[in-house]
Amino acid sequence: MKVLKPIIFLFSAIFLLSCNQNPDNKNYQSQLDRLNRENDSLKKELAEPADATQKVDSAPMAVAEDEPRVAMIKTGTRKTGKHPISLQWIGWSNLGSATVKPIANGWYKISGSQKNKAGDYLTINGKLRRVSEKELVFNGEIVTKVGRNNGGEPCLKEGNQTFLAKGSRSYFRLQEMTNCEGGMLVDYVDIYTGSSSL
Repeated sequence: MKVLKPIIFLFSAIFLLSCNQNPDNKNYQSQLDRLNRENDSLKKELAEPADATQKVDSAPMAVAEDEPRVAMIKTGTRKTGKHPISLQWIGWSNLGSATVKPIANGWYKISGSQKNKAGDYLTINGKLRRVSEKELVFNGEIVTKVGRNNGGEPCLKEGNQTFLAKGSRSYFRLQEMTNCEGGMLVDYVDIYTGSSSL
């Protein structure tokens, strides 16, 4: 019992301090710092292939409302699967595909592309984590190349980025959407519901 009192006091103090912080920039910055630390620790695991199905670690994962995902979380398994992806310049009628594999701490490795006959393409490589029903955080590289945009040169977006499913959308759209050309030119990079447990 003597050991429990200091531990309870410590957790209570941490909780009270976290409640007193300004929720605007401090919360966002602390989440970003935490994600950067996790990024450093997961670099090795990202390079290694993950098993098709593995047990969920102790880190909490947000639960979406779709029944298959909830069932997988309840049974403690996370599953590899495919997700359609798209860039609006290439089109929505011929979607690309990305493989999504669980790695650690709620993160999934994602790798995929969408291409057309004209040589335009979208590639995505990195890691994803669901932070809520409507939000995914991503760390890695997204490259878009469209002949009529950015002088026909590839546009690289790298580092921490956010995908949101706004309103009634069932897909997640990249929020850092400004094309490298600048101005009003934007890239709609979308990740759709797929067969993984993400």
